[in-house]
Amino acid sequence: MEVYKFNEIIIGEDGESEFGFTKIIIRGPNGDLYYAETEDRFKTSSEIDIDNLDLISIDTDACWPLYSARLLRAPSTVSPDSHVKEPNLMLYRNDPKETPLSNHMLHEIEAYELLRQHPHPNIVEYRGCVVSDGRITGICLAKYKMTLLERMAESTPFNKDLFLEGIERGIRHLHSLGIVHNDINPYNIMFDELDRAIIIDFDSWQKNGQEFGRSKGTSGWMIEGAEYSLFENDIFGLSKMQEYIYNPSSWDPLNPLGMSSAKSSQTSTSQTSTSGPRDVSDSFGTAPESPVDGDKHNHHPGTCHSPRRRKIKTSIGAGPR
Repeated sequence: MEVYKFNEIIIGEDGESEFGFTKIIIRGPNGDLYYAETEDRFKTSSEIDIDNLDLISIDTDACWPLYSARLLRAPSTVSPDSHVKEPNLMLYRNDPKETPLSNHMLHEIEAYELLRQHPHPNIVEYRGCVVSDGRITGICLAKYKMTLLERMAESTPFNKDLFLEGIERGIRHLHSLGIVHNDINPYNIMFDELDRAIIIDFDSWQKNGQEFGRSKGTSGWMIEGAEYSLFENDIFGLSKMQEYIYNPSSWDPLNPLGMSSAKSSQTSTSQTSTSGPRDVSDSFGTAPESPVDGDKHNHHPGTCHSPRRRKIKTSIGAGPR
């Protein structure tokens, strides 16, 4: 057996965070998978003693959905300019009350299949399902240069007006199809080779007017207390994006899930893992879109507070693949 990957799970509340536990994914000799949770912390996988872990089997059928011929199938050999988004095993729990990761994967694929029929230059290019033994093990997408978060961190100049216009055009296109992204944030906007904005990561999407399920966007970048998938959610995210791009000093690098309450008047992560994760202009509309039903409003006060939640601190470590 070998350590496949491990991450520290961080517990956060109101801008504060603390170490919760380490979650470890173990891979057996036949490709079978297990997970374990421990209060110990590790710098490298070599420090982990598998024999001392209480291993729980991962039902891969609950992670990888059955492939259907109605879905686009990716080439058997993935090209270097593609990225394969796989189920995030860190979110797996052996709990019958939990919605299987396979369901979340199929839900995201549903959005990509619709967008395949209606592509847009500011929305991630979908290249099909990666299939093994009749099951979907990943979603093949075009690979892009870097996220907005990474670009802002390296301080390389770019045309901010044009970039925001690209995000706006992408959102307009989604809304024309009845799709609400519900998670517009710097992790989920990337740059292509021409420095165009590309909207990625559709694991929180819903049709306009639907009630949220398990996945409902990123705290600090969504309307506080939102219960419904509405166009106004993306408009709010776009307004926060404009604030982030034009006023980066209001962004707290130690609090990547939200705006720092000390620096911003509005205080401010998926079922599948990916590397690729604003005053709104008048042309987009400063007023929120009308909800489908009169009672389906996501009201948001002037200040958003992050609810207590688990979030995964990525890039802590990974074993051989």
